[in-house]
Amino acid sequence: MIGLLTPMANPTVERELRRLLPDDVDYVVGRLTSDEADSTKRLRAYAEHLDCAVRQFGGMPLSALAFACTASSYLVGREGEDRIAARLRQPVLWAAATVRDALGRARVRRIAVISPYPAAIHAAGLAYWQACGFALVFDRRIEIGSEDTRAIYALGQDAAQAAIDEARQVAPDAILLSGTGMATLSLVESNAEPRVLSSNHCLAAAMIAQANGASA
Repeated sequence: MIGLLTPMANPTVERELRRLLPDDVDYVVGRLTSDEADSTKRLRAYAEHLDCAVRQFGGMPLSALAFACTASSYLVGREGEDRIAARLRQPVLWAAATVRDALGRARVRRIAVISPYPAAIHAAGLAYWQACGFALVFDRRIEIGSEDTRAIYALGQDAAQAAIDEARQVAPDAILLSGTGMATLSLVESNAEPRVLSSNHCLAAAMIAQANGASA
């Protein structure tokens, strides 16, 4: 059993993972919560207080935790991911880390990053990917009309399409649609090149691999 943790107001993760995960991947959903009004503080708190979020599972035996919030990793960094996971003494599938692993397996170097975040969080994401060794050849913010990241959840399925079309003009090795709250499945499932990946797509693949490993 995998514990899936999603931001408290995010309706997208569960909707997309229901389509991406096969029936034999068992998971239970919990919510990442915070009283912080500022998005940056709230997203950081989701990661820093992960041990508190895990308590809602009531000691249920879990093979791993799937942390469905990419921006939190951007704000705490890879060292923060490792520090928090070590404190929990339990495998954590960070959404950002699952993207990183997918890009690594595909031997991707040059990436385009498209996100719906406010400017400061978008910039933190670009710094995260550069620190991971990727070359950023394109980036674009999807405007949400607010500094509150909860406005992301109102975006339509095709919100990133124009940015994807623009990114293809610079021929990256892959295009990343960052953020678990932005609906992206119809865009990821396209056969067009270069490959398009999303946070939810990569997290689902990691959950499948974890479930297969746990049952082997």
